[in-house]
Amino acid sequence: MTKKDFEDLKLYRRLKLLSKEGEHIGMRMIGHQKVHLYALDGLFVEVYVIPGSEQVQWAEVQTNHKILAEYSSQIDLRKLW
Repeated sequence: MTKKDFEDLKLYRRLKLLSKEGEHIGMRMIGHQKVHLYALDGLFVEVYVIPGSEQVQWAEVQTNHKILAEYSSQIDLRKLW
């Protein structure tokens, strides 16, 4: 899957695909909003969740290395060996 393929999907299809084929990597906070990171077919996808309601606001491919580095402390490298 390419970034464009993912972006062409409607939100509910993005979430369905992530739940079936994505691997949860970690979570960070932006203000009061939870942002979950998933790995999917060589892509990293962030899912923005509204706290309290646990409603998903958006899901998008993340390519910014500085943002992705914020999750590095949550990755268990032993799983990769």
